[in-house]
Amino acid sequence: MTTLTVEIDKEKDLPALKALFKRLGLNFKVLDNEWGNLNDKEIEGIKSGILDIEEGRILTYEDVMKGINLKLDNFKNNGR
Repeated sequence: MTTLTVEIDKEKDLPALKALFKRLGLNFKVLDNEWGNLNDKEIEGIKSGILDIEEGRILTYEDVMKGINLKLDNFKNNGR
């Protein structure tokens, strides 16, 4: 048995390819690769970031800007 991997436009090409494979009597399966061409290190980084968000280990833009503005106000008023 030989495995053939083909990247396609799922919505445009998949129905035609499925019909062709069925007509030719070929056994096939469709695997969705939701990560595209990302390597394992990139995928793990994204998953780690998602976990940080889910566990509340991030600051929003608004939180960061509040902190910066507070420090700037303190510096303007107190010189530090």
